[in-house]
Amino acid sequence: MAKKSEQPKVVKVVKVNRVQAANRVVAGLKAGEKTTLGELAAKADALVVASGGESKIKDTAWHVRKALETAEALAVVRLVRPTDVHVERLA
Repeated sequence: MAKKSEQPKVVKVVKVNRVQAANRVVAGLKAGEKTTLGELAAKADALVVASGGESKIKDTAWHVRKALETAEALAVVRLVRPTDVHVERLA
């Protein structure tokens, strides 16, 4: 009987773009959790880099801000804007 050659298993990495990462981070907020735009942008940028993209924190922060503004319009989060954007999950 012939030996089967063992091929290493190739794990496919799902590519995550900045819009998807921003939406995942905003959707992942817990009720009552308080955070800032900078912290959310860093988490979203880490998702993009982990999927093989390059780090562009400024671009990622823009997409996170747009996702937060949409969530605020739907009354899911509350944004407080003294100097940096602070986020509080409502429901």
